[in-house]
Amino acid sequence: MKKICVLGLGYIGLPTSIILAENNFEVIGFDVDHIKVDRINNSDAVIQEPEISSKLKKVLSEKKFKAVKEIESADYFIIAVPTPFKVNNLEKQADLSYVWSTVEFISQVLKIGDTVILESTVPVGTTEELARNLELSTNLKAGKDFFVAYCPERVFPGKIFYELENNSRVLGGINSISAQKAQELYIKFVKGNLHLESSIFAEMIKLVENSSRDAQIAIANQVASLAYKVGIDPYKLISIANEHPRVKILNPTCGVGGHCIAVDPWFLVESFPEQTELFKKSRQINDAKPYQVLNFIKEAISKWKLSNPNSKCKMAILGLTYKPNVDDLRESPALLIAQELNKIAEIDFVAVEPYIEPEILNKKYNIKTEKLENALNDSNIIICLVAHNYFKNLKNLLLKDQIVLDFCGLMHEKDYLNLEATKTINFKSKYDEK
Repeated sequence: MKKICVLGLGYIGLPTSIILAENNFEVIGFDVDHIKVDRINNSDAVIQEPEISSKLKKVLSEKKFKAVKEIESADYFIIAVPTPFKVNNLEKQADLSYVWSTVEFISQVLKIGDTVILESTVPVGTTEELARNLELSTNLKAGKDFFVAYCPERVFPGKIFYELENNSRVLGGINSISAQKAQELYIKFVKGNLHLESSIFAEMIKLVENSSRDAQIAIANQVASLAYKVGIDPYKLISIANEHPRVKILNPTCGVGGHCIAVDPWFLVESFPEQTELFKKSRQINDAKPYQVLNFIKEAISKWKLSNPNSKCKMAILGLTYKPNVDDLRESPALLIAQELNKIAEIDFVAVEPYIEPEILNKKYNIKTEKLENALNDSNIIICLVAHNYFKNLKNLLLKDQIVLDFCGLMHEKDYLNLEATKTINFKSKYDEK
């Protein structure tokens, strides 16, 4: 039985460890966060994901998996640590410090025949640099004594276990035998296609995939800006535009968050500044979206204050995570908006966020929370930022005369898509008043 060591027990590392254990590998999960290690060994999954708690309990009870605080020898090392960005001279660049830390740990136990697989999203060329660093630390020869590959994950929160097994994977080796060594592992649990390529190809495809999605979101956000400028409902505009057989515009939101789409394009811009003008512009458009939303909110507050000069504006913010139905706040535009609103003295707001513990929001971000109905009943302005399923009954809970600003489509009506609705004129023009 092959022994696998997964370095980093977060949103990718822990589910990957569990999947491997379910497929009869001996798996250890290494993390420098000792509190997290203890929690995991006590069957606390530390992240929210369907099935993860029951799956973790099972592999722990069967002794197929354990979390460890000290690095151990293994046949395969899978690196699944964060790769955030840092700002350098106003440009955003990859922070690979966590990756290089894992290299130091692995070099302590690396032996002839081992395979090191990097799954963290990285700039093009990082895997080859990782191999060189391991050579320097161990005096072993990469591609001959040990093997190195880059195998990016392609999972969607809420469907991680399904997608770890069913999605196609690109296995990029620093040489052909390294790609084959990766294939020997992934073929045991991946049902999708396995594409054996170079490490540079695998690094590039991961970044291109997410940069493409970022550009599509930027188009949606630009359409929303145009629609707001002339007083048109952007969600209605996009829905009807998408009836064109060759048009598929995404729905706009309050911005782009998470650890992939909001970060990965900058890695390409860093490596290829002259070939990534579109990706850089898309990133700038999406980075600016939360501040556009803030301006709309401030305008609404000012208008409300004109009618209520002696009152403090009460607001409810619906959703703080970076996307619907997840517990992830990384790079969340909704959280950024809430933190900026916290600086405005003449308002009083509460947040409704079903996926994050109130204590975390209060202590770490100084954000007060409330249950949905209570928040709505006590608010003058409702700000819809994240379209959680938890809010699907929102329209039935609203009070008369409340101002609702919807930046995620929660209030979006779709009745016009049915045949009868198309017979009705549903707009008013200034010329109708003449």
